[in-house]
Amino acid sequence: MKAILTFHSIDDSGSVLSFPVRKFAQLITEVVESKTRICTLDQIVRPETDNAIAITFDDGMESVFKNALPVLKAAGVPAHLYLTTACVGGNNRWPTQPSAAPEFEMMSQAQLEHCVEGGMLIENHTATHPDMRALSPGEVRDECLQADRWIDAAFGRKPKHFAYPYGYYNAEVAAFVGSHYETAVTTKLKMLSSQDSMAELPRLDTYYLQKRGSYRSFFSFQANTYLKLRNGLRIIRQMVS
Repeated sequence: MKAILTFHSIDDSGSVLSFPVRKFAQLITEVVESKTRICTLDQIVRPETDNAIAITFDDGMESVFKNALPVLKAAGVPAHLYLTTACVGGNNRWPTQPSAAPEFEMMSQAQLEHCVEGGMLIENHTATHPDMRALSPGEVRDECLQADRWIDAAFGRKPKHFAYPYGYYNAEVAAFVGSHYETAVTTKLKMLSSQDSMAELPRLDTYYLQKRGSYRSFFSFQANTYLKLRNGLRIIRQMVS
């Protein structure tokens, strides 16, 4: 068993992008005590890696700095942050954000620097969080490379990994992303398998799993059945959007 976990905001608001603060600390403690390895994306995609998870955060919400970083530092475990670079120091009201989506403050560059010092790796989530299916090839390239340059200039490291905004992409986008990054993650709700494309890796969105109690219940038969249903509904929604 191995999986990439998705988080957005770590807070107690109950929004669709939120994971409760206490439950996040409990989750990390349970994973560490279970002897499941919390590893980097580089490590988890290796064929020999098993019984492992990778922790990822999308967008760059300030709550990750305030509520997740202290827990991760105390446990001494790595995580990846897929950053939307044009929103650093602002909020998540990018142009394609649905009006009903909850609003969150984003991290400042100084807070991001503390995250890096604490062992978090900053990855590419584009500059402005667009629906990449609607972009021309030149616009896809610009979104990716603009974010690459910002991250490299700020932290001295070019991103190796990518997350598609909203999980939206097509064959042309995946081909470009696959040629520029070692991995790219989607919103497909599945555990990792040896058949996965490095440009289309699935993740487990923890919002759908936060009511399941213990960490181990994330990977139960019932949870897997539930995720298959949610994934099917998500695919239909993406097809009609």
